[in-house]
Amino acid sequence: MKDLRYLNVTALILCMALLTAISAESAAVHADEAVKVSDLRIEMSLERTGYPVGRVDGVLDQDTRRAICLWRDFSGRNVSRNLPSLKERTLIAWTSKPKVLGRLVSGLNISRTCQSVTLVSNSKFKKERFVKKMFKASTGQPGFETRKGSFRIYSQVDKWMESDLYPGAMMYRPKFFSGGQALHGSWSDSLVLPYPASHGCVRMLHSSIDYLWSHGVGIGTKVLVYGNWKG
Repeated sequence: MKDLRYLNVTALILCMALLTAISAESAAVHADEAVKVSDLRIEMSLERTGYPVGRVDGVLDQDTRRAICLWRDFSGRNVSRNLPSLKERTLIAWTSKPKVLGRLVSGLNISRTCQSVTLVSNSKFKKERFVKKMFKASTGQPGFETRKGSFRIYSQVDKWMESDLYPGAMMYRPKFFSGGQALHGSWSDSLVLPYPASHGCVRMLHSSIDYLWSHGVGIGTKVLVYGNWKG
């Protein structure tokens, strides 16, 4: 009996040592994996899951940081446009498609922090909401900020329109949601900068505005403007 108890204790000690070694090895593997997550893999993962990453070229530029900012928002992390930590790199590499946050509206959600627009839709077959599309955008610059709050699109013009407030400033297919503030395309997509640059409106790519027009976003659609630009 003593020999049997001795064997059991010895086996238990060996098992504990083995588990400790496996845990240490696993931690080392995860640490190595975090180090190995390249900039290109981060961009590819963000693009695969629908975040507006811009060009996938292995460079974490300001467009990529916009997508990282949105990923942090939808992941419940501290929202910023900073470069990702080693831990965040691993999480981004294995991220899945974003789920709708409870505070967002079914409609257009404009983040002044991330300089983005997220279209949330309702499923026709299930009583649930889903992220339909994410877009890059450029909101109002300091002194001309896009107003925060809950609104609805109240007017839209399906053609080029010159601004009443800024003569010569052309708006492509604008959708107005708050006073004279609208979502619209500009004379050039190059004006959709990764920071606040407009006089209150929300600049979007021509292709993004076309998408909104062709996917039922119109008068009555809810619009939520939230967050603060942190530079």
